[in-house]
Amino acid sequence: MSHPLEPIVALQKKDRRLIKLMREIRDIPQRKSDIEAQLAGSVKKLETALDSKRHTEVSLKDLELEVESLKEKINKYKLQQMDAQTNDQYRAFVKEIGVTEREINELEEKEIVLMENLEKGKSIVAECEERLNHEKAGIADELAELNERSAERMEQLEKMKADRARAAELCDKSILQKYTRIMNNKRDFAVVMVEPGGHCGGCHMKLPPQVTNDARNPTKIVGCNFCGRIVYNPPERG
Repeated sequence: MSHPLEPIVALQKKDRRLIKLMREIRDIPQRKSDIEAQLAGSVKKLETALDSKRHTEVSLKDLELEVESLKEKINKYKLQQMDAQTNDQYRAFVKEIGVTEREINELEEKEIVLMENLEKGKSIVAECEERLNHEKAGIADELAELNERSAERMEQLEKMKADRARAAELCDKSILQKYTRIMNNKRDFAVVMVEPGGHCGGCHMKLPPQVTNDARNPTKIVGCNFCGRIVYNPPERG
């Protein structure tokens, strides 16, 4: 006489494969989200590098305009110097020209620093662009692969569900109902074998001898006293 749990055990194997497959399908959107977040991080780095470069360019342009303004100021002083009526006026213009030239020197030193920073900024932007382009190419391939895998897994899921439905029809309805309730609760195994030494194959607790013996009886469906899973002890196991 075959044991009524045999079809249930066969169904459980299909359900476990289904659970694994559905978990993989659920994980695909998160993987895609992680990939897109990685790309967004590289885009942000590039934007930050571009902003820094633009800020340096603006600062450098402002300095250049300021230097040009000071040079025009010196030219005016020199023209006024030529029209000086007294030595004091002449020396005053010489002093103003000297002060302005020192200001220009200080600004030109700042310009040198900014130009060096600008070159570094350009190099950083180029590196960020290269990294981003490389990631875009890789991510495009990976996203395409994930989309393809998702479509394949969904098709596989429908076939497995149909196969599972056929297997469920072979099961005793009352046992199937109990199995389904336990499986929904445990999410791993609803039916477990009795382990050597009389332990539950689910929680590994020691089962009472009566439960171990009843688990061999095809007319009885017994559960673990501790975890509630259905325990199965095929006679051929001894």
